[in-house]
Amino acid sequence: MRRPVAKLAMLFLSLTMAAAYVVRSTDAAAGMPCTIAVKGSSPTARACARGGRKEAQDTMKAMVSAANKNGGTFQCTGCHKDVVTYELLKNAVDDYKALQAASGMK
Repeated sequence: MRRPVAKLAMLFLSLTMAAAYVVRSTDAAAGMPCTIAVKGSSPTARACARGGRKEAQDTMKAMVSAANKNGGTFQCTGCHKDVVTYELLKNAVDDYKALQAASGMK
């Protein structure tokens, strides 16, 4: 009898932790300054200067959407390891140039 209760408790704990992770990553982006695109005149750098990480996120999503409508196959996880730290993968700088060209955003 105890085993089903333990499984249910573990499931509840897992779901609670997952929800906290999503909320934390969303909240973190809202008030956090940018740490990557802090120089230059790219669309993302301009967005960072205007509205921090949240505006940079919105700009990047708009770029990905526009590029994919133009026949691209871009996605956020193609350049970033995760959406909490936004740490870049090795291919990120070159892929960003391709994304910018494909999206038509300058």
